[in-house]
Amino acid sequence: MAVALAPGLSRKLKKVLEARTDSPDLLASLNTLSSFYTNNNQQARRNLRSTIEKRALAINEEFLSASESAQKALDAVELEVAGLAECCDKIAKALNSCSAATGDIISTTERLKQELENTTQRQEIVSCFLRDYQLSQEEVNALREEELNENFFKALSRVQEIHANCKMLLRTHHQRAGLELMDMMAVYQEGAYERLCRCVTKLQRLINLKAYRSHTAETALALIQVIS
Repeated sequence: MAVALAPGLSRKLKKVLEARTDSPDLLASLNTLSSFYTNNNQQARRNLRSTIEKRALAINEEFLSASESAQKALDAVELEVAGLAECCDKIAKALNSCSAATGDIISTTERLKQELENTTQRQEIVSCFLRDYQLSQEEVNALREEELNENFFKALSRVQEIHANCKMLLRTHHQRAGLELMDMMAVYQEGAYERLCRCVTKLQRLINLKAYRSHTAETALALIQVIS
């Protein structure tokens, strides 16, 4: 007469019988178990579960102890990585700032270059204007000095040249400037003509005086000859 097993025990027995004893996992487990399960007695079999759990706990503790140094190394690496990331952020911000500053410098340089070109052009225009429509200080002084020399006549010729140039301005939209310059040159020219006139008058007087003295001397010499 067959004995009926309890349902739970029947399932466990069936599971044990169906288990493969040649599987790599089972063989590895048995090898590990044989390393610390040496006494196969009733007390040892009762404490087998507790022994396995203690063995697992000890293995976990050994793993934690062995991995502590690795964890510290990982923490150190993580700190270094965080530091490198922070440095990279600072470098990126610095590069962005430098790029913005460089852009401003380039823009300012281009603006200043354009302003320099405009100033140079204006300076050339002013130089040409002064050359064609203004007397130099030396020429003004030559027109005002009492002595009439080569510089005086050169300055007077320059006044006449500028006066002629002003007529060209009257044909443009700078008519007012042309009229003002013509008036200024007319004043210089009138003053120069007055000085020239005074000088010519003075020279004429000197010539007449010399002629008078020469005539008087000739008359006296003729009278002396007659008396003799």
